Amino acid sequence: MALTDFLFKEKEEKFLKQIEELKTKLQEKEEEILNLKKDLEIITAKKDNNIGKKQLEIFERNLKQNIENSKRYKNILISYRLNPEKIQYRYKVELKYFYSEKKFEEILNILNEKNILFVNDIKEEDFDDIPKETKNLDKAKQRFLDFKDGKFDWEIVTLINKGEKLSKIYSKSKKLMTIFSDLYFHFMDDVANFDFFSLKSYGFKTPEIEEFIQKRDEYYKERRIWKIF
Repeated sequence: MALTDFLFKEKEEKFLKQIEELKTKLQEKEEEILNLKKDLEIITAKKDNNIGKKQLEIFERNLKQNIENSKRYKNILISYRLNPEKIQYRYKVELKYFYSEKKFEEILNILNEKNILFVNDIKEEDFDDIPKETKNLDKAKQRFLDFKDGKFDWEIVTLINKGEKLSKIYSKSKKLMTIFSDLYFHFMDDVANFDFFSLKSYGFKTPEIEEFIQKRDEYYKERRIWKIF
């Protein structure tokens, strides 16, 4: 791995870690707000409650502060072009990335012949139909079981959360890739809310832009998975 690739990967890992931390903080704040609202409703509904005016003001101020923090975390996530709502997307992982090593070449070919192209579409029983003498069958199955248990390497984590690299989807347009790079767009998830028609200011024509949009939408249709938290 070249030094520049290593530095980019290190920066990318740090960036994604910060995003996950923000999402966790946002979720915690929203849970706190929900609990505070419930407690406040209970307290104010009781006619014989013993809570004083000053205590109630502190309680309400705490609620207000949590709401403001929640808004702040949401705004930060939006600035990263991420959806702060509880409905988010994940992406299917192609088998060619999941079983990329040469030792899994035979396994990969067999699964592809079965028209299984994504690890998300594999079922455990699919391995029972593969001849037992196939090289590294047990290792391939174990890797799949680890995937189901949420155990996978950083490259797979990135593919799941961010999708394919833009350079793979838009490889024919170096000009477009330069623009995306300047905007710090690197993965397909980064362009979910991008206004492609703003590319007219860079000299792109409408048919070109519509082709870019079509590629994005076709990718999303094939690879996106809804994940509701």
